Amino acid sequence: MIVRALAAGAAMLIASASVAVPASASANPETWSWGSIYSADRAGKAKGQVLLDRPGFVVSGKLYDFPGRPGCSWLQFRWEKDGGGKGHRTYRNCSGTRPLEFSVATGYMLSIEGRVCRGTARKITGNCSVWEGVWAQGG
Repeated sequence: MIVRALAAGAAMLIASASVAVPASASANPETWSWGSIYSADRAGKAKGQVLLDRPGFVVSGKLYDFPGRPGCSWLQFRWEKDGGGKGHRTYRNCSGTRPLEFSVATGYMLSIEGRVCRGTARKITGNCSVWEGVWAQGG
């Protein structure tokens, strides 16, 4: 009788453990790498990752401003949201020696594009790359 109770308890423990494994596996985020995207004059560069985690996506990476070049590097993102609507974000790096690390939470989205431009410390003045796909639903 005691052996049967122990066997039933062990079976329940094993069953609950097997249920817990998929739950913890789904907690692991998915990541995709993107870049490198260069400005048209090759004086700025951006690259990074897209992370699918709760609640939605996080796009992160580094924006480089290469030394010995006048001006600043600018990174622009634009994305389409899953429920309709659009989002955008812009980053600037004038360092010339240190990359700018960035992270933006976009929520759930259908796609995101980025481009790297050159400019002054106040605005983009040109030498932009074309809009390049960073991530898109379904590939």
